[in-house]
Amino acid sequence: MSEYQYYEFMAVDRPLTGQQLKEVNKLSSHIDASASHAVIEYHWGDFKHDPIVVMRKYFDAFLYWANWGSPQLAFRFPHGALPADLLNDFDCDAFVTFSKQQEYDILHFDFGQYEAEDEWHEYELGSFIAIRNELLEGDLRSLYIAWLASQDMMRDYEDEEEEYEAEEEDDEEEEGNEDDEANIGPIVPPGLNQLTAAQQELMVLLRVPSALVGAAALYSDDARLAPADDFMDWVQRLPRERCDNYLVRLANNEPGLSRLLVRELRDANQHVQSEQTSRETRVPFTELLTKVEAIEAKEELERQARERQGRMDRLQYVHFHQDELWKRVDEGAMRQTSTGYDQALSLLVELRDVADEYKEVQEFQTRFNTWIQSHLRRPALIERLKKNKFTIPKP
Repeated sequence: MSEYQYYEFMAVDRPLTGQQLKEVNKLSSHIDASASHAVIEYHWGDFKHDPIVVMRKYFDAFLYWANWGSPQLAFRFPHGALPADLLNDFDCDAFVTFSKQQEYDILHFDFGQYEAEDEWHEYELGSFIAIRNELLEGDLRSLYIAWLASQDMMRDYEDEEEEYEAEEEDDEEEEGNEDDEANIGPIVPPGLNQLTAAQQELMVLLRVPSALVGAAALYSDDARLAPADDFMDWVQRLPRERCDNYLVRLANNEPGLSRLLVRELRDANQHVQSEQTSRETRVPFTELLTKVEAIEAKEELERQARERQGRMDRLQYVHFHQDELWKRVDEGAMRQTSTGYDQALSLLVELRDVADEYKEVQEFQTRFNTWIQSHLRRPALIERLKKNKFTIPKP
């Protein structure tokens, strides 16, 4: 299989200038760029620039994936639009980083060690872009999904770690106790039982099992409506110099300014909204895994029940339409083609199963013996029937 790499960038807050677009088009001979979007695809090649640096300079979002896996997703935010301690509650520094610059802050999901699944799956940045706005609105479900992905990935190294920890257990008991306290998990965000389309696509990109999110959803409150913002009253409380500062920045068309103002107003009036906060529940990953086992066991039982019901429904249908199906058996055999013989065989297997289920085996065999007499000179059909354990009478 040839190598394939996909890079995609998107400008959200404002389009590229003409000069910026010229610069972007010079980044690669493989690029297809506009003032708001750029895609770079490689077969047996590679992008010669750091995509995060490119995003920081020109764009607001970035997506990377390859046919061998290694997914990356990143967003650029106006500096200060998100809290500085955004990731403090999430123990996944090896996979998710939040770097703060003078003008922009970068949130980077980097799961470069992930291998692609056997089934080919293509991703587009448009499917994830809503996550940027969700984070600006304080929705942390995407970060929790990334934390689940990081913990699930670390399980791949569990055997090696357990062997090492067993050797060091006597010397590091105190440190182990500290680790247990650190692994209680982040606060479970509300709304995990009703993810947005972008969050569901992030699950697929980061290969987070649905049962794992379902386990966490057991501890998640329903998604709550944001409390009403009394901006008229809050703006009046801003100092005069802060109002003037925002007006000057507005005149300079500063990107993301409205988000920064809303954040400042909400932060200054948190006491007004405190009554609407959700419970703060933390669940260790090991506890989630226990729930996953129960969920998967329940789903398997439900799947088996659906299969049994589907089979019974089909048997019942066949039982009440035997004459029609015997006619289709004969039509398939009369075509004298491979497809026709396969159709006849499939229907005969169902008719035999029905006879066994309804204790009508003798009736089926009698009808089969009569039908097969006119088809004994069709060796391809007879061979199929014998392979499926049909009793062929002698001519």
